[in-house]
Amino acid sequence: MGKTVANQQQALPLTSATFQLLNHRAVNNNEEQPPSASIDSFAKVAKLSIEETIRLAATRIVGCSDSDRVGIPSLLNVPFDPSITGLSIEDQRNVELVEYLLSSADRVGSRQYDEGIALVELCDCLSSPNGNAVQRVVHYFAKALHDRIEKETGRNNYHQSFRIDLGDVLRVPSPSILLSAHERFPSYQMQQLASVQAMTESVASARRIHVIDLKIKSGLHWIGLMQALESRPAGPQVEILKVTALCTGPVEPVRSTGGRLADFARSKGLNFSFAIVHVDDVTDLKEEMFAVDRGKEAVLVYSEHAFVTEIGRPDRMEALMRVMRGLNPQLMVVTETEANNNSPHFSARFVDALFHYGAVFDSVDARMISNVVAREGEERVVRGVKLDVWRAFFRRFEMVERRLSSVAWQQVRLVRETAPNGEFCTVERDGKAMVIGWKGTPLVSISTWKFFRSARLVSGTKHLRIEFE
Repeated sequence: MGKTVANQQQALPLTSATFQLLNHRAVNNNEEQPPSASIDSFAKVAKLSIEETIRLAATRIVGCSDSDRVGIPSLLNVPFDPSITGLSIEDQRNVELVEYLLSSADRVGSRQYDEGIALVELCDCLSSPNGNAVQRVVHYFAKALHDRIEKETGRNNYHQSFRIDLGDVLRVPSPSILLSAHERFPSYQMQQLASVQAMTESVASARRIHVIDLKIKSGLHWIGLMQALESRPAGPQVEILKVTALCTGPVEPVRSTGGRLADFARSKGLNFSFAIVHVDDVTDLKEEMFAVDRGKEAVLVYSEHAFVTEIGRPDRMEALMRVMRGLNPQLMVVTETEANNNSPHFSARFVDALFHYGAVFDSVDARMISNVVAREGEERVVRGVKLDVWRAFFRRFEMVERRLSSVAWQQVRLVRETAPNGEFCTVERDGKAMVIGWKGTPLVSISTWKFFRSARLVSGTKHLRIEFE
């Protein structure tokens, strides 16, 4: 009766590779953080960022300075020593909260569901969707872990509010939310400036321009394109700008976006048309659905996070690319999540997702967290991959990567220097592409592509091959 929990349970063994993975990821993700980092190295930080909080939690659990350590103390019974770290009370609580989350993920990954659910419920009690940034991150990751436990065990013993409809993953946030994110986060502005500049340069002499948006959201980038076309210093006047939006979900939000774009075009005196190509499945797409006036209009294709939910469905991706190739666009601009959360192993995927979404949580769609963490197989539709994976995919279709111009780089750097919080953004070259990050963590990549006109695609029963004419 008199024994404390600490006496009953002195240590918990490492039951999976979660903490080793997190330690490796924490040390190697930030070039400024040396491999010999210890807890003391965080003492000079005035206020921890989310990523620093995760790294410190990993340091406390794994013990970066003690490689011989084979177990971890019971997290519920290890008080935080302020004299070691010099952190504020809030930062201490945040680090402890992330420790509970990491431990719960470890238990779930190793199928120790009783211990896992207890830790997840503790995370739920200490986190909040309306709290500070760390509390919000933990809240949504805990929801995702709850969802995974229920799915794998068949349990229905927790509150309905924890459940997230899988269909919500594909639902586009409201324009007001997207506009707010665009205004608050310079990374959004950088991404759109680079994309619009690349498109503007590729149609510098075109009078009739037809842009195809593979996953339209707020349409802010098309407003930027209209402004760029209106002010281009040379070249002919634009006779018409056509925007065709591909839609595989509800049509009304897309129609509303088209209406707002049409209103803006009228205010600029620009001849503008908006059309929607709606299909339930992209495998049903046909070239003629896009009503391209061949030989008379310059075609652009814009893909903003359109492939991240399709990478697990190669038949859909190949069908889409065949149609796009047939339209012979001047340029295809691709913006995708620069992440590595497509691992088939839960522990590795959880670690990468925690770092990636933690870095941008104030602007992230929390539904994506649920899908990456809680789902497997065909239900896991969000599969972020690195730029090199996209390069290999596009080259299968005989596409050549184009280099972003110096003007695009100058515009992005100007935003970084002048926008609020711009100093926290990182902008790096990756070959011919641009990678935009937050405090060193890559977030999105922007690359531009062009099809070889001398090749045509021939579909076989299992593979796709290229024949040259």
